[in-house]
Formats: sequence, structure tokens, C-alpha cells
Amino acid sequence: MSNQNLSAEFRRAVLDEFELEAHELVTLDRACAVLDQIEGLENDVKTRGVIVRGVRGGLYPNLSLKELRAAEASFLAIVRSLGLQDADMAPGKGSASAAARAMNRARWGVRGGKAA
Repeated sequence: MSNQNLSAEFRRAVLDEFELEAHELVTLDRACAVLDQIEGLENDVKTRGVIVRGVRGGLYPNLSLKELRAAEASFLAIVRSLGLQDADMAPGKGSASAAARAMNRARWGVRGGKAA
């Protein structure tokens, strides 16, 4: 992956594959904001671990895990609201597999060809 953060990579990958209208760009911005949250939560879990010590020394699940699951669900809902999963029905736009490739490129740096 490049030096860009995950949300910038995702935004670029989606815009490379799809032509979005103004209202869809607002939704894409929201998805990118949630990706930033996910990235921060993942970093917290990576840094502090799955189990953390409470203020009194007890062991507890890292609260970021619960927030991470919620943020991931929110991200998926926002992406679905963009209609990327139905894009193969729209003439002149990418396909659902193109949306998956865009997400994989942003997330893992996986490269794939553009949809025809």
C-alpha cells in the first residue's frame, strides 16, 4: 500500500471505477470517515491488544473491538447505500466485482484490472 491512508486509497479506487453524482460523493466521504475510524480502532487493538487492563488492574476485552465491529457494519451499510452492489445493472458504470476490487485495493493493496 502507498503512504496514503486507507480512506484516501478507497476513495481513489472507487472514483477510478465509478462515476458518482454529487450526493453520492457526500456518501463516499462518509464511508471514508468511517474507514478512518476503523483504521484507528484497528491500530488501538494492534497496539494495546485484544485484552487490556482496567484501572483497577482487572483484565477486560479491549472496548475498541466492539466499536470496530460497529464501524465495520456502518461502513458496509454506507457502501451498500451507494448502490455499488447493483452497479452492474447500470449502463456505463462498473460492476459489483469492480466495487469488490476497489475495496480490496484500498484495504490490502491488491491490484486488479478495471471492469469493462
